[in-house]
Amino acid sequence: MDGSTAGYGNLHRKTYTLYRSSTDHSELHLVCSGSDGDGYSRAQWTWTPHHHQQLKVIASAYRSQPIINVNGTNFVNRLMTSGKLFDGKDFNVRIVPVVFQDAGVYICFLEQNRFPAIDLITVKVTAEPSDAVTEGDNVTLTCSVSHVTGPMRLVWINGDGKRVEEKALTVEEKSPSLVIQKAEKGRGNWRCVLFHQDLPRLFVPYQEPRVRDIRIIIVLGYLVIKLAVALGLICCSWRMNRSCRNPREVTGNVTNNSNEAVAMQTLNSDPDLRDQNE
Repeated sequence: MDGSTAGYGNLHRKTYTLYRSSTDHSELHLVCSGSDGDGYSRAQWTWTPHHHQQLKVIASAYRSQPIINVNGTNFVNRLMTSGKLFDGKDFNVRIVPVVFQDAGVYICFLEQNRFPAIDLITVKVTAEPSDAVTEGDNVTLTCSVSHVTGPMRLVWINGDGKRVEEKALTVEEKSPSLVIQKAEKGRGNWRCVLFHQDLPRLFVPYQEPRVRDIRIIIVLGYLVIKLAVALGLICCSWRMNRSCRNPREVTGNVTNNSNEAVAMQTLNSDPDLRDQNE
């Protein structure tokens, strides 16, 4: 069974395969329900990145305790609970967002009873160089899958809906991927499709940087800088005009002020002139 609701109903010893992309909006819902039983005292979600390795407890709860323990060593703050305390039957958690390294096997235990086992396969898309934004630039697109189970294929589809590259995967491959050298930009969005037994299981888009928007931002930034420089020059010129007056006017003012000062000094020093003025 595939999908975010996988695991509802009778989940005792069931096994499912889920597919998730390594994107910001990808989520993994882990549902564990023992509703057919009389209630359990302890619940655990475990994870192992590969088959036949030691299981790591990532979340646990006891029916008698109002606390859910979350181990964030491998998932940092991306592992969340449903907000509902363990009632002896249901113990659900989710991972948001899913990253490529989350691939592996997730198993729920209610006491010693194994309930669903989920094999998570992750797919990611990368571009090199990642900052190429000019129309007509070439990039290398790589679509990678975490591990292979059975007959699987990776297919690159361009913006016109045409298959550009295709590769059959084998279980022995450690890092299965499909690469497109010199993929032309500016021709729409690319998609990597994972097929399992000739059925499409996951579509992972590669969103090209929007060249037009980036050019608009560059032009607007250039205009803002030019406007700031022009306003600075106008302000500087206005201040200079205020501080720098006509030389003749300045000289005349200084001379008049000097004559008035000399006259006042003479008047104060000569009593006869002072008496006449009075």
